[in-house]
Amino acid sequence: MKQILGYIRKADQDFSLIQAGDRVAVGVSGGKDSLVLLNALALYRHFSAYPFTLEAVTVDLGLEPFEIG
Repeated sequence: MKQILGYIRKADQDFSLIQAGDRVAVGVSGGKDSLVLLNALALYRHFSAYPFTLEAVTVDLGLEPFEIG
């Protein structure tokens, strides 16, 4: 997790991704990658240069359940 947090910090510093008061949304699919990103950003809030809020977003496509096979 330290390495991921380092990448997030570097990207934020290099590209000014997060500003004070921002509301950052993370699309959560339930997969490992989106859950790790959400967790990492939650940890990053504790030492970010600017305070920001974090929102997890999911989308219900409203599709009928179907079986494959």
